[in-house]
Amino acid sequence: MRERIIAAAVACDYAALAKLADEKGQSVRFSFGPDEDPAVYWRSVEEHETTPQPVMALLVQVLNLPFYEQDNLILWPTAFREGATDADFRALKDLYPPGELQAMRKEKTYLGLRVGISLEGDWQLAVAGD
Repeated sequence: MRERIIAAAVACDYAALAKLADEKGQSVRFSFGPDEDPAVYWRSVEEHETTPQPVMALLVQVLNLPFYEQDNLILWPTAFREGATDADFRALKDLYPPGELQAMRKEKTYLGLRVGISLEGDWQLAVAGD
């Protein structure tokens, strides 16, 4: 599943991402905002008129970071886990500015994009924030 998500994100293939999100049942949790199709949401964020954000690139970058297992999920990045280390936060150096990383480390919290796939290969989440 991870490799298929990366391939679809690299190609900015929103339709393929939507299929992967629903492939094994309930859609992937992708936002704390309104319930809508994840592909529609990601495209709107990528193409926002005044503040576009490279969600697809970030998705690929996060899925290429170290992961950890919790319960029945494989989760990225390790900076989100309880007891995250300095090394976990250093792994994010290409994703966030130094000051933002320092603040996250100081607060012992990672609020950036995190991705979760069940051990059975069901894409469960791609969410940022608290």
